[in-house]
Amino acid sequence: MKKLLIAFCLVALPALTLQSQNPRNVLIYNITDTDCGPCSCMDSTYANVILPAYPKTIVVAIHSVMPNSFFNKYQGDSIFRTFHAMYEPSGFIDGLGFDVPHFDIADSVAHRYARSPEAPVKIEIESKTWDPVSRNINLALKATNIAADMEGPFWYNVIVTESHIKHLHRTYTGCSTPDIHGLPMRENYFNNWVVRKMEYWSKGDSLIGPSWASQQSVMRNCTVSIDTAWVPENCNIVVTIYKKADSMFKANIQQAIRQSVTGGVGIGDEKPASSGIIQIYPNPSKGLTNIHFGVAVEGKCTLQIYDLSGRVVETIVDHRVNPGLYNAELDTSNFPEGIYLCVLKTVSGQSQQKLVIR
Repeated sequence: MKKLLIAFCLVALPALTLQSQNPRNVLIYNITDTDCGPCSCMDSTYANVILPAYPKTIVVAIHSVMPNSFFNKYQGDSIFRTFHAMYEPSGFIDGLGFDVPHFDIADSVAHRYARSPEAPVKIEIESKTWDPVSRNINLALKATNIAADMEGPFWYNVIVTESHIKHLHRTYTGCSTPDIHGLPMRENYFNNWVVRKMEYWSKGDSLIGPSWASQQSVMRNCTVSIDTAWVPENCNIVVTIYKKADSMFKANIQQAIRQSVTGGVGIGDEKPASSGIIQIYPNPSKGLTNIHFGVAVEGKCTLQIYDLSGRVVETIVDHRVNPGLYNAELDTSNFPEGIYLCVLKTVSGQSQQKLVIR
């Protein structure tokens, strides 16, 4: 009898392993404050600790509504009001309704994967088209309940994020919190996973309910516009399906997927063939201007604005930069009218374009 039991176990265990066909992608609503030093702690924790260990994790960064925030034109500012974290930058994991500070979030993500490695809902992209002229991405989505019958209304949302965004950060004296992982504090960095828009705002859109039968599939089509000021190669579409609740951060997420706008499934992170300024938009400008540039080789990079006398009036970037496409946002509302030069210097050489302020 013992020999038969052992033989059964040796055969049965691999079969159980094969049932793992829909691994969960944990989603984190990252709540940050652009006028507060600890946001660099959260950024460092994600980039250097969580994502290397759990690369399927999806981060969407929602910036706060501080009066002097440089992100006050982002839709994410309005969405932030649906959360109740107005202090230490933190994250809400999978819509479970609790706020996790940066120094605990790695453990919390690990526990989520360990306790719920499988997602009950499978999200598939049946088709995707990107039109660079209209700057529209058309998605055909299929959602299937691959678990048992589920009760409750289920909703979905489509989120646009952009990475490699350069914005000024201000750190108040005594505000920064040391990172327990021993990573250096960074004030001068590019923002990643920034929520540019939620197609259905924080409420989302109805998917199915009041119940969802096992193996039942639901189809949805969605067209999302990518603003001219954003770098499409750095933009991703995040699709979330969740059980409806009275607030966004308490809506238990069943599954989330990420789709690059211009490429295949996954994170958009294209490398340019050469370094240089690609576009300044809008130009002429009076207000917020976006400077799109590429860096082909890792190394020291400076991006500065000069007046016609050769004086530097603004330094936007002055540090080491990895290869990639970047979006530097510059507020020109306090610049006198006139013609300026936007100059990019990298290890590959120098590039410049005129910037007209009206």
